[in-house]
Amino acid sequence: MVEVIDFFETIEGMEVEMDEKSVRFLYTHPRLGYSCVFFITPKSQVPNIQRLSPQYLEVNFHLRLPILSPNYFVKHVIQLIKKVCDRFNFFVLSEMFEDVLSYNAERIFKVFEMVKRAYIEKYPNEANNYVFIKDEKLSGILRYIDEKDALQSYYDDLDTLLPKYYFIKDEQEQSYIATEWKEHDTIVFPPFLDYVLFHQTDGVIKVISYGEFVEKFNKQLLDVPGFLQDTKVIPKKHSKSINKKTKKMKWTPITKSFTKQGLNIFMDL
Repeated sequence: MVEVIDFFETIEGMEVEMDEKSVRFLYTHPRLGYSCVFFITPKSQVPNIQRLSPQYLEVNFHLRLPILSPNYFVKHVIQLIKKVCDRFNFFVLSEMFEDVLSYNAERIFKVFEMVKRAYIEKYPNEANNYVFIKDEKLSGILRYIDEKDALQSYYDDLDTLLPKYYFIKDEQEQSYIATEWKEHDTIVFPPFLDYVLFHQTDGVIKVISYGEFVEKFNKQLLDVPGFLQDTKVIPKKHSKSINKKTKKMKWTPITKSFTKQGLNIFMDL
């Protein structure tokens, strides 16, 4: 038990709790905030355990993962499962498996996807609490947030900033993805943007359609090498010019009123 606790305490975002009912390893992703729980119980939690092959020993080690979790986070958790299996020579079992199986990331994820879709179909009212977007889009957004600090270190020498996302909605409850850009800054534009909030030094904030912005400056903007498609960066040599033109240009007026949303409003299928 001590060896298991020591192992989990080395993982960033992990907390350990224990009482007479269980030992719980509470994991919260340090940059995304999604969570799950690994736990060890005194007794087996496996229904109809007699149906399983007797060559495996039940160690009462389990994972509780919210069904409505983004695929990006689930794949991350599956990699944590791999570390556990490799370290302690564990095998895996799901209610969807006929028997205990060796670790296989693709198989585990496919089972999760199947259960997730079935849950959404069975409980549509709960699904109404989310804004559903494509897996590629949400995974790209989460990857940017997850890797932003590491990417920032790459751009520090170029005096280029990586801004955070703003998740907003209009009066009709329509959701949008935006980012902030302060005048005179040289920045990276995250993927899947709808709007750019351009903060001028005179206090004016321009809400600019990102599609319109890219159309205007596409020849000057560069792709971020080795990263997600649609992630653009302002080259240092064009920064002053693009800033000046962005301030002076008459952009298509955005007449919507926006309020903030949280990242956890979004879910993928």
